Amino acid sequence: MLRIPAFLKPGDQIALISPSRFAEPEQIASAQTFAAAHGWELVLAPGLGDSDGQLGGTDDARAAQINWALAQPSVRALWGVRGGYGAVRAVDRIDWTLLDRDPKWLVGFSDFTVLLGETFVRGMASMHGPMAIQLALNASPDSFQALADAWNGSPWTLSGRTDSSDFSVRGPLVGGNLSVLYSLLGSRSFPDLRGCILALEDLDEYHYHLDRMMQGLRRAGVFEGVRAVVAGDFSDLKDHERPFGRTWSQILREAVPAEIPVVEHFGFGHENRNLTFIHGLPHALDATLGHATLRPLLP
Repeated sequence: MLRIPAFLKPGDQIALISPSRFAEPEQIASAQTFAAAHGWELVLAPGLGDSDGQLGGTDDARAAQINWALAQPSVRALWGVRGGYGAVRAVDRIDWTLLDRDPKWLVGFSDFTVLLGETFVRGMASMHGPMAIQLALNASPDSFQALADAWNGSPWTLSGRTDSSDFSVRGPLVGGNLSVLYSLLGSRSFPDLRGCILALEDLDEYHYHLDRMMQGLRRAGVFEGVRAVVAGDFSDLKDHERPFGRTWSQILREAVPAEIPVVEHFGFGHENRNLTFIHGLPHALDATLGHATLRPLLP
């Protein structure tokens, strides 16, 4: 049974954390302005802004940020400041029993996929959505309106398109960044995707590497029992002088079994528009005449 944390109320606290790369002052300031505009209080996890190379502090320090936020009764959501790399080095140092005792929203995407996977494995909903750095980078206004609405308990219905025949499926919406998911294969943080709708996006990858990862997931049996695949954005992709010869869309469709619908352009990922969805929550995916909608099914 999926546990869904309480949605936010005016005056609730949101803890800003850096499980991956380090936070910078303008990212923190933008997040504070956003939270205040919606009636929430942003609090900074101890050590936020520290660095250890590219990371936001040592592995123990970054896990300590999360443990601190999970232990504060007044904190109702933990919001990642940015992605990059590093969450996998901290995930096993987190005291997850704190989340079990007091469910809270963990919110982020990209490298944050590690934490989304771990929360789902533990039976907890989370949110795949923009991080504070995107405020500083002037992401589209609807990206953060969708995040605010999700925190308020009114997640959006997302739209996409498909060349599959008309269909209707239901299942938990699970996934995130393809590269990060692939890196979690064989670990306890990799979700059981049977009966799920799999969400995928990625950034800054070679086409052949996308193919390697998708074929690796196929050979590992990951797609067995998946009800549909929904793709967000695959951004800033690279190729060689002699092209690989397949688009990212073709790469996905060649790896996913033909009987599983693939739907594209759902508006989440590393583009200016990055809409929030509740990770792990059952969704209804309906397609008619090439148009698809992904509707959250709140209890």
